[in-house]
Amino acid sequence: MNALFQVDSYHYKCKCCHKLHAGPTRILEFHCVSEQILAHGAERIYEADFAAVCDCDQPIHINFRVREYPVGLFEYHGSRSAEAEVIVAPKVRERLDTVAA
Repeated sequence: MNALFQVDSYHYKCKCCHKLHAGPTRILEFHCVSEQILAHGAERIYEADFAAVCDCDQPIHINFRVREYPVGLFEYHGSRSAEAEVIVAPKVRERLDTVAA
């Protein structure tokens, strides 16, 4: 299952030159990578990748995670990156146009 989320209002810092960047507002396609049944229904974890290039020419890749639990309630769940550190967590908003895999 895939879902579209708008990711905005976040900041990340390049680990190479330590420059702070304001992350662009983007709509990313998130892919469900985990699903389990909990007390209040299904919990799903979605992931999407963001790529950019810093002013120092360092390529930056950030993997964003969103948690859905209970069904229909979405929240930012974390990020991973070898090239950047997320300083201010993004706001995540669900898009109404969901894509079925």
